[in-house]
Amino acid sequence: MSHNDPGQDLKALFQKVEPLDQTLQKRIMHKINQEFVPKERFFVKHRVGVLLLVGLLLTVSTGFAAIKYQSLFNDNGDVLFEEKPLSADHIYELDAEEQERIHRMNEIWVNEIEPGQAALIYVVPNNPHHQFDIKSNPFMIDSFEELNQMVHVPGIPLYQELSGASRTYAFQKASVYMEYEQDLYELSDEKKDALVRKLRLQAETAGKDYALMPVAFTDEFQLSSITYTNGKNEISLSVMNSKDTGPLIASYDDNLNTTSRKIKIHGQDVIARTYGGDVTELMWVYQEPETKYAYHYTLGVREGVIPPEELIHIAETLIPASRN
Repeated sequence: MSHNDPGQDLKALFQKVEPLDQTLQKRIMHKINQEFVPKERFFVKHRVGVLLLVGLLLTVSTGFAAIKYQSLFNDNGDVLFEEKPLSADHIYELDAEEQERIHRMNEIWVNEIEPGQAALIYVVPNNPHHQFDIKSNPFMIDSFEELNQMVHVPGIPLYQELSGASRTYAFQKASVYMEYEQDLYELSDEKKDALVRKLRLQAETAGKDYALMPVAFTDEFQLSSITYTNGKNEISLSVMNSKDTGPLIASYDDNLNTTSRKIKIHGQDVIARTYGGDVTELMWVYQEPETKYAYHYTLGVREGVIPPEELIHIAETLIPASRN
């Protein structure tokens, strides 16, 4: 008996599962990230293997040598964030039976789990190894006060407005994924087996091909995406809490026309990534000195025309000065 990583909430969107009808895929995209309009994407691996979607638009000055992949370090030289090509990853090929199981699981995820909910999903057919998944949908937030209660980075405030060089961008909405209350990796094999038996009995009693079990959240956030607007211009700020579990690895599609540069803001290294020569995002990491938790920030343009200097000016208001 085995189970899937409980934190892979977004990863199933792009698992190599065929056939996956376009209607279902569109519904998954809409339900999981209603506010994202991605232009490109990259895979991010950390302790829960979260997939981030990236569509952040910016042009950066060309005063730096273009290097395709970069890394970010803490003050001790430890890697906190690393970029690499997707081809460097081992791609796990799913057999037909597992494709069918995941396809059915995705349908249940879309149809049964509401925003701000999480549940353990057990699919009965095509599941010889008795795998189960935890899937969730983000809380959809339209109140800055509520967002401020859910997303907390010690020593780094959230802002209701972002100040650019020439314009101010006001908070519009956010989506927030929270941490799960129970870590399935901590369960003994006996408890996992007992859980599977309970789920199978639940499905059989209900006459269904699946079973759902609600999963509670903690008060600690995992991933947040915040939208700020000024007229038709939209800026996105995402914050991921990767805790103290080692470096985050972003694996980019080898076919993307992308380059990375490192720039300095307040003495901190910031990655400026450019897509196709005219699309870029800014990425940096803040490591909280007491807990050593790493918080990964991505800032970019979602809609409209915003000069790169404007985005860099906003980053300057968000990034604390280096302690060195």
